[in-house]
Amino acid sequence: MFLFLIVITILVIYYVSIRKFNYWKIRNVPFIKPTPFLGNYGEIFLQHKNYAEGVQGICKKLPDEKFIGAFYGTEPVLIPMDPDIIKLIVTKDFYYFNGRELSEHMYKEPAALNLFSTHGDNWRVLRQNMTLLFSSAKMRNMFHLIQKCSYVFETMLDRETSVSKELETRSVAARYTIECIGACVFGIDANTMTEEIQDNPFNRIAALTSPTKYAAFIRAVRGVWPSIFYGLGYKLMSVQMNFFHNLITSVMNQRNYKPSGRNDFLDLILSWKQKHQIVGESIENMKNGEGHKVSLEADDDLLVAQCFLFFNAGFETSATILSYTLYELAKNEDIQKRVLQEVDEYMARHENKLCYECVSEFPYLWAAIGEAQRLYPVLGVIFRETMEDYTLPGGVVLEKGMRVHIPVYYLHKNPKYFPNPEEFRPERFLGDEKYSINPYTYMPFGEGPRTCMGKSKTC
Repeated sequence: MFLFLIVITILVIYYVSIRKFNYWKIRNVPFIKPTPFLGNYGEIFLQHKNYAEGVQGICKKLPDEKFIGAFYGTEPVLIPMDPDIIKLIVTKDFYYFNGRELSEHMYKEPAALNLFSTHGDNWRVLRQNMTLLFSSAKMRNMFHLIQKCSYVFETMLDRETSVSKELETRSVAARYTIECIGACVFGIDANTMTEEIQDNPFNRIAALTSPTKYAAFIRAVRGVWPSIFYGLGYKLMSVQMNFFHNLITSVMNQRNYKPSGRNDFLDLILSWKQKHQIVGESIENMKNGEGHKVSLEADDDLLVAQCFLFFNAGFETSATILSYTLYELAKNEDIQKRVLQEVDEYMARHENKLCYECVSEFPYLWAAIGEAQRLYPVLGVIFRETMEDYTLPGGVVLEKGMRVHIPVYYLHKNPKYFPNPEEFRPERFLGDEKYSINPYTYMPFGEGPRTCMGKSKTC
């Protein structure tokens, strides 16, 4: 009897793992035969490939299709590969795809109340209110803080290179970007570029953004079976959220819960706190053209979640882009010399001082950064979710809740759009050549209404 029960249990689990595997066949959507439990994402779940490379591998198996069906574990997912289809999803018909993924479970995660993870009215109200921080005037007012951090960074590099000529660029870049985010967003000195960094709480919390294999596996389980994940009482990033709750509460107390006049991100958050709510347009207005207004309660969970996002998105993405740019410049000496010449000429013109206008006077440096982002996009896959039933060109109906994985890394490495895609060639983003790039094939910051707010206007 015991053996019989084991066999029955195994058969039931196996059936559950494959019961949706006819999903795309029934709908006449091209797909690749999935593996039980793992679907088409086995190499990602088993950590043989990262997310970007795993999805790229799926796309390469059916390169001539406009979109393909796949299975994220046991769950169906659409992978659009044609730029025109991607344009529909991220821009033209954005209303139907405004969610990230797992929308119905996001309220269970305090960290997921942030702008990046949320959807619908919550996302639109947050987006409209946060945009105020990224005006040219506010960026100019904060530049002196970045300038100060840059001089400290220079001192740190002199100190570190006097000890060793070899530096781990990701770590060095992160120490710099954390200091900038601390100053510009929270109005504090993070002190990440001093000699004693082992006990620095910001460095410790930043280290948690590089998950262990176990943490990566848990994330995968959450992605495929969120009900089981949350039913067992798990949560992501609880340690980081506790840190930020304590940090933000402490700084708010120092400012007496009133804007300080620094015009930084925390001042914006405190202005929400004073009003007890933030108001903006409903997401429904994008569909019906009306002007309906909605409000969000500005409670501590909402405020801390935004601070958490700005820290991680600000330091992590910038450090990644900076370290990969330095990596490619180190490998390509001729390009490195040209970048240095451009910087030296700028410094000579401005008496060795950094000015806010410098961001528009480095065309070749920006081209090198743009090419680094093509080769190493921070988000190699962009996640979306259908918020209502939607019909694709050709008649394929995507049901509400369908996952959509946009293969950014695959597009960036596709020779059809970028000849010799593995070559580091900044000229792709210089002069008239950058205007020949096919829209929706280069998306290091995303596209459409959810494009990254930190995207520089000079890029």
